[in-house]
Amino acid sequence: MNILMEDIPYELHAMAEIIGMKNFEEIAKLYGGTTVYIPVHRKVILGERNREIVRQYNGKNVDKLRIKYGITSQQIRKILTDNGVSN
Repeated sequence: MNILMEDIPYELHAMAEIIGMKNFEEIAKLYGGTTVYIPVHRKVILGERNREIVRQYNGKNVDKLRIKYGITSQQIRKILTDNGVSN
């Protein structure tokens, strides 16, 4: 089967271009007719940011990390605690 860009709704053209027509067809098979939530990019990258904070934490650098990541010391400590790091 050869699906063309003109076969899909205009508002989905950008998605089809990014993921490719074959992947778009697979998504249509799996999720066609349903509502799919795609989180904002900021939320998608939070897990990686938090893992980086845990990796970079040395027991003394909460202030440095809070400045680097633009969050509060309390948020840094919560990320560490949530990931099993005592601080």
